[in-house]
Amino acid sequence: MGCSWKNRLSLRLADIAVGLIGLAAGAAMTPGTVSGDAGRVLATFLGLLSAGLLPTITLLINSMTASGRSVQAIDRLEGELKAAMDALFLLFGCVVLSIGALVSLSIQPANFLTRVPYLTTEILPRIGQSLVIGPTTLVVWRAGRIPAILRRALEIRREIAVDEAKRKIIEKAPTTEALRQGYATQESFGRAVSLQDLQARERQ
Repeated sequence: MGCSWKNRLSLRLADIAVGLIGLAAGAAMTPGTVSGDAGRVLATFLGLLSAGLLPTITLLINSMTASGRSVQAIDRLEGELKAAMDALFLLFGCVVLSIGALVSLSIQPANFLTRVPYLTTEILPRIGQSLVIGPTTLVVWRAGRIPAILRRALEIRREIAVDEAKRKIIEKAPTTEALRQGYATQESFGRAVSLQDLQARERQ
């Protein structure tokens, strides 16, 4: 169910590629593109996303259970939950970085920085936009994987729950000895009796 080492490596390389593409796209944009209404909409989107990340992480931590007999299933569940938490923490870090870059773009630069040619008009705005667009692109890219991770974790939880239900049914099931006692018969049940003996008893 989990990803192999090669799959994880390919996913990490894809994350790096997507992040670099986002950084390059932000730097290529005209300074001031993510300011104004676009920046406010982006900040609202990132804020709503981050508001749901921490409760989701807490829910994942609480969903770890020690019930069930299958140690292998519990280990698999732990692996899936760790992968989901790592993805969520990465998204949270990207959101924090993007919000910080948006705030820095809205702050008026110091006077001594304006004396450097193109620093406050081209270089710093483009760097800020890179730090906004790059992490945001990675957030959008990684957000699609979280439902798949959660579905795998849910499937493992279902397996553990089924195993636990079977174990409880087996524990509550009556033993063979208890069934025999419940349907106990008299000692004379099924004993062969001579017909002559019965007739002799009746005559007496």
